[in-house]
Amino acid sequence: MEANYEKMLQDSNRIKNYIKGDIANMDEGVLTKKQSAKKWSALEVVEHLNKVYDVYLDNFREAIDNASELGKGETPAMKRTVLARLSIYANKPKGKKRRFKVKTFDFFRPAIAPEQLHDILDTYLQNKETFNGLIKDARTKNLRNVKIPTALGECVKFYVAECFEFLLAHEERHMIQIAEAIEAAR
Repeated sequence: MEANYEKMLQDSNRIKNYIKGDIANMDEGVLTKKQSAKKWSALEVVEHLNKVYDVYLDNFREAIDNASELGKGETPAMKRTVLARLSIYANKPKGKKRRFKVKTFDFFRPAIAPEQLHDILDTYLQNKETFNGLIKDARTKNLRNVKIPTALGECVKFYVAECFEFLLAHEERHMIQIAEAIEAAR
């Protein structure tokens, strides 16, 4: 199967543009307001995504830096694992709805102060640029057999391309959560 890095990059840029163009310019009160004690504010969702990037970006960089270049005429190929396929499916929204409720690991739970608003958004946009750069770099590398650890640690690994897809599905899920939080805050 061929890895579709161009589509991944388009999806990632769409998410980045939503945060940069729509969310970053919103009133602080809207971004920090919680619908209820059990639900996250829009800003908490963004901070959660920063924590996820903290786990994955270095793993991507190491895998890509250590991979060989694709040969002339070779296309980027990818393999799939059953667990990654299920994880992508469970996270990828169906239209504007999240398919399943997924419990967050404690180390991914956001803990923020309202004055962190701009730092959180700036960090997210920097992480997104790094992520997009990694997708671009992956296009020229032979990553077919390269796996990286997931948030579950070394015992659960995904192939690089499917890990990109997993993170994008995870982000799409949270873009819906951000939209719901903003709608409830208005």
